Amino acid sequence: MANEELNRIVEQLETAWNNTDSAAFAAPFADDADFVHILGGHFVGRTSIERGHRAIFDTIYKGSTVKFEVEKTRFAGSDVAIVFIFSTLKTSAPGLPPQLNARPTMVLQRQDGAWKIVTFQNTMVTPEGAPAGKDPIADQHPIKGQAKAIGQ
Repeated sequence: MANEELNRIVEQLETAWNNTDSAAFAAPFADDADFVHILGGHFVGRTSIERGHRAIFDTIYKGSTVKFEVEKTRFAGSDVAIVFIFSTLKTSAPGLPPQLNARPTMVLQRQDGAWKIVTFQNTMVTPEGAPAGKDPIADQHPIKGQAKAIGQ
C-alpha cells in the first residue's frame, strides 16, 4: 500500500511537470520541505519550490517533458521512505541538449496520515560519452553517469 502511494506521488510530479503546473508540482511537498535542484540551488518551503518551478516552466524548460521511473524505494521506519528515481527530461530550448538525465532522491515522511516529500535532491547524470574538456570534474572522474545503478 505504501509503495502504491509513493508511486502515485511520483506520477503526480511527472504529470504536473508535463502540464507546466507548478502548484500541482509543489502540492505533495511538506510546508517546510527542502529542494536542491540540479545545479545545487536550495529552495526551502513549498512556496519557494512552487515559485522556482514556475520560473523554469516559463523559461529554460518551457515546452519540456519529463519521465520519472522509480528505481528503488527504501523504508527507514514505518513513517519515512527514500525513493530513488531516474529522470529523463526532453527539452527544446536553444543551447540545451535535447535530453537530460538525472537521479532525484526523495525523502518522504508520513504526516497526519499522508506521505509528504520533506527532501528532494536532484543530481544530473553525466553523459557516459561526454566530450572531454567540458567539465573538469567529469573529465577526471573514473566513473561517468550511468543508466543503471552500480551494483545492479
